[in-house]
Amino acid sequence: MAAKGSKLPENFDENFLLCGICSERYKNAKILPCLHSFCEPCLGKLAEERGAITCPVCRRDHELNDNGVAGIETNVFLNDLIEYFATQEGGFESKKCVICEEGKATTHCIECSFVICHVCAKGHTKIPLTKTHRLLELDEYHAMASADPASIEPPVYCNTHSNFQVEFYCDTCNMAICLKCTALDHSKPEHQYRCVKDAARRFSQDLSDVTTKVKTKESQAHDSKNTVQKVLQSLDECYRAEKETIRKHIRQTIEEVTRLIQENGDEILTELKGEYDKRKVNLTAQLKELDIAENDLTSSREYVEKLMHYGNASQLMSAKRRVDHQTGELLKVQTQVEPVEDDYMKFEPCDDFCRGKSLGTMQFIPTVYKVDSVTPTLRVGEDITCTIRSACESSLNKEEVSHRVKVEAVMKTPDGNTEKVEVKDNENGTMTLKTRVEVEGEHELSVTVCKKPVQGSPVNIKIIAKKGLVCKFGEKGSGIGQFNDLQGITMMRNGDVLVAEYSNQRLQSVTVTVNGRHRKMFKFANVRNFKPYDAAVSVNGNVFTTDAGNQQVIVCDENGELIRCFGKGEIQFPIGIAISPVNGRVYVVDFSAHCIHIYDQDGNHIKSFGSKGSQKGQLMFPYFVCIDTTGNVYVSDSDNNRIQVFNGDGHFLYTFGSHGSGDGQLNDPHGIGVDKHGYVYAADCKNNRIVKYESNGKFVCRIDEVGDGLKNPIGVCVTDDDRVIVTDKGNSCIKVFRQ
Repeated sequence: MAAKGSKLPENFDENFLLCGICSERYKNAKILPCLHSFCEPCLGKLAEERGAITCPVCRRDHELNDNGVAGIETNVFLNDLIEYFATQEGGFESKKCVICEEGKATTHCIECSFVICHVCAKGHTKIPLTKTHRLLELDEYHAMASADPASIEPPVYCNTHSNFQVEFYCDTCNMAICLKCTALDHSKPEHQYRCVKDAARRFSQDLSDVTTKVKTKESQAHDSKNTVQKVLQSLDECYRAEKETIRKHIRQTIEEVTRLIQENGDEILTELKGEYDKRKVNLTAQLKELDIAENDLTSSREYVEKLMHYGNASQLMSAKRRVDHQTGELLKVQTQVEPVEDDYMKFEPCDDFCRGKSLGTMQFIPTVYKVDSVTPTLRVGEDITCTIRSACESSLNKEEVSHRVKVEAVMKTPDGNTEKVEVKDNENGTMTLKTRVEVEGEHELSVTVCKKPVQGSPVNIKIIAKKGLVCKFGEKGSGIGQFNDLQGITMMRNGDVLVAEYSNQRLQSVTVTVNGRHRKMFKFANVRNFKPYDAAVSVNGNVFTTDAGNQQVIVCDENGELIRCFGKGEIQFPIGIAISPVNGRVYVVDFSAHCIHIYDQDGNHIKSFGSKGSQKGQLMFPYFVCIDTTGNVYVSDSDNNRIQVFNGDGHFLYTFGSHGSGDGQLNDPHGIGVDKHGYVYAADCKNNRIVKYESNGKFVCRIDEVGDGLKNPIGVCVTDDDRVIVTDKGNSCIKVFRQ
């Protein structure tokens, strides 16, 4: 608590100002790389005794340079904070001027951190000329200190040019610098620097995120410690209970065979005690590690929070390097752990000591087990296999596992039924579980050892449909559910797909099911020579369709009611169309103009990009376009046999694909789609296949197989459950693939 008359803030913990060695306020505080601070004299005593510095808090060793303790970095933030609070506690009413020692103190110098009278204040700012003496009346000083402690902190001076204040932060060198540094040692363009306040503002934002993560890790360590503590307590209780059981049994039979019972009983107690001691040592060691982790996380977080709250920009950025290093190391600490041992120990008494010559036996799981090597997602008909192994290999007694451990496993199916799972003893300390499922949906695998759940149990396993062609629907024609001259395909908000039929002059929406049930036709009575190539659906459900016959884009609602048309006179031959999920803009592929036009959703032209050619950023008869969740634009550059990628403003980023039929190669690519994971799918038209790439253009696989019979695939889209829907123009049908 603050002393009587102290002007420390009510919520300020005064212990923050106390040295952890002498328990007094810091005297020239020095900060170690682990972010723990101590008085310079206290560190000097530690160095004399040990020849090096071992942090009294976290017990980490720190080497000293040639300057010894004096070479350890000074904690300017703490020293300034102590000076401020010391001044606040002392009061100014009766103080004399520190210069003339006669006049009454009326003014406080921020630079020098002392009080002077009005007479001395007039000449004080001139000594020395290189310093900027900021003078405040005492009332004003008190008011500013109460409102914003950081505003009355003294400035920080450059380590290289001691008479110049820190005004900038060099991002290249990761250090705070002065104005002179920017001209001499940190000049542009070799060095990039910015105003220290701007850098501090950004660093404060980063620190806020880091402290939130550190706090989460701290909480995890605390929770894990409590869990281990409970198991340790339960182990103690179990030990005491079973110990009493054994002694009770000894007393019941002691008259009949006193000597044999005592000998046998002592053996069992020794076995119990040995197992108890071994497990207690392991749990205690784990508890100690978690306690150290929690303390490190707590102390570092508290320091950073105090630094952000009470330090000024210069102090904050001066501490950036060590704070970044320490918080980075702490965030790597494993804080979510399971106990390394369990509390299962059971004494099984023998009913007839005279026959068995034993009071009973101790039963315990020789080690902690966990579920290992489980595939979370499998397909119908595939085997589900997983392994049960020791959670701590060093404690595994392989000879005892097979005859002392009873493993049971059951599988709960989506309909609520349970099925037993085959358990195979590998005779090496591990068990293999195996079963096969024929039903799609979420399954739950539960595993117990000696009727106790093992770590990681239960396990959720998702069973999905078989890979490859799932279904196809449609035939050539102009009736309902029939298709002619299929082009682009897109997903609607209700999960149906919308297909463009160029020769049938319509859009048709159908369900993505085995039968592909027809939903609705989109035709426009007032639009003659309607020739749709592709469609895109906006967030509010409006449908944007490219009309090549009229060189325009048509906009209608979900019911097919015409809203507007745009682009006439600007577009020569529109084919592909997509709407960005990032900026809502409409991107239209102009096949004949070899470019992409960008519009807003009201039809106002924003810009165009691309030109005819084969260089980077140039296009040769582009077909379709798609946009990923980050706003990057993927264009099928058909005659160049490649996919080109641009940002949302049309600036070229990269390209992938080349002419051919090998892996990653393309021959006249048309439709293109991207899924929620960022994978890109292309309709390799003349190679009659659908190929999959990573977003960076790395080839992944072919989605279909030769036997699936794709013939001139044109349009591609991907559902939320990763089904790939393809318009098979040559077969006048739609095909659905699972990956």
